[in-house]
Amino acid sequence: MKKLFLTFPILLLILSACGSQYDPEIEQVIELENEHLSDLGDDVNLTRDTTNFYVYADGGYVEIRYDNSAGEEQQAVYEEVDEDNYERHDGMPEEAENLTREYEEENK
Repeated sequence: MKKLFLTFPILLLILSACGSQYDPEIEQVIELENEHLSDLGDDVNLTRDTTNFYVYADGGYVEIRYDNSAGEEQQAVYEEVDEDNYERHDGMPEEAENLTREYEEENK
């Protein structure tokens, strides 16, 4: 019984650590996409809870999917051009189309 009580918290710790590997990239992409939407005059304020994320190439590409203010699904892909700087694309760049997802977080 003691083993069960010790194993469960350790398993939870391991699982929670795996999900946070791309947190900095995801948070930066949320901020960048909110800035982009603000520039377009859209009043949507994206949060992690209302957005889906897909990460490719060890954080080199972060795809974001969300519903705009009209309820239509939107997609953007942010490509890391150098450390901590991302370039926005309306879809997956051709050179990245065949990459395998390394992480996905679906919240909407």
